Amino acid sequence: MLGDFQYRHLPALFTAAAQCWGTIWPIISGNTPSVMLQYGLPKRITDVPETWPVWQAGGARTACLGILMFVFYAQRRYDTLDTFLIVIGGYLGLADCIILWKQGLASTSVFRLLGSLVFASLGAIGFTQGPAS
Repeated sequence: MLGDFQYRHLPALFTAAAQCWGTIWPIISGNTPSVMLQYGLPKRITDVPETWPVWQAGGARTACLGILMFVFYAQRRYDTLDTFLIVIGGYLGLADCIILWKQGLASTSVFRLLGSLVFASLGAIGFTQGPAS
């Protein structure tokens, strides 16, 4: 899978890994509240056991994005990976920002949005696929 690796692939591979590991870990470890805290949610939400299966179900669906990114990377579909970066960085970054902002975590939400927009911008300029030959 890494036979054609180039440094410009790192943002896509990082995003794929983050979508997989960060969302599968709560299911494997059983420590969903800790992961929810790392995401930035307040304890008043993470300490409610009824929120855990909802978080895990959403995470399982998000993990599918990361798994698909790894599949497309193995297929050398770098243009598709750039599209994933645009959508994940743009939409999920905005969604994270809104969710965290509504929880009173303004600085965390803005930081998350700005970081996500960097990845969306890299996708928009075709960073993963590189210059046209």
